[in-house]
Amino acid sequence: MATVDGKTSIKIDDLINDTVVDGEIVSNHLILRTRGGAEIDAGLVTNPVGVLDLMPIGYIYTSVVSTSPATLFGGGTWVRIGQGRVLVGQDGTQSEFDTAEETGGEKNNTLLTANLPSHEHAIAHNHAAITTGSDGNHTHVINRKTGAGSSTGVVRGNATASADGTSEAAGAHTHTANVPAYTGDSGTTGSGTPHNNLQPYLVVYMWKRTA
Repeated sequence: MATVDGKTSIKIDDLINDTVVDGEIVSNHLILRTRGGAEIDAGLVTNPVGVLDLMPIGYIYTSVVSTSPATLFGGGTWVRIGQGRVLVGQDGTQSEFDTAEETGGEKNNTLLTANLPSHEHAIAHNHAAITTGSDGNHTHVINRKTGAGSSTGVVRGNATASADGTSEAAGAHTHTANVPAYTGDSGTTGSGTPHNNLQPYLVVYMWKRTA
């Protein structure tokens, strides 16, 4: 068994109780705890365990906690970014995404006529070709004059009496009725209300380190 010269068991117990066994950062201060339960403020921590070295200027930090990274990590200058927006990867082949921190897009979108797919509207009508009715083959009676002084009938040459006659028969027939072309439209519908253009999303806090 090992021994410690000049140390009593009581002093050894005191030494053990003063041994640091735990610690944490509280409000940017390193708080050490001993085996005996004492807390020691070891001082202000400005760059705990090199965390800021892993977050250079331009770094984007996301969290569901609103506390600034400057407070969480003990340093750096951070600004909130992207409120109400989502992040998208830079792509030099697309003008909308070729520059870092470029913004665009819209939450609501109103369609223009040019944005509608090609389509047509049926117009209900009853403008089929029509014809007049037919009375069938018929003739018309021609009354004769009964004498030179008669006031009725058809005059014949010398106004002498003549037997009744009829007109020539034209036969059963119809007449075509021309219907003007319809030049109206189908009427309008819709209200032009913008439609929702939001993708599924998850809300987080986003920060960018600027210094």
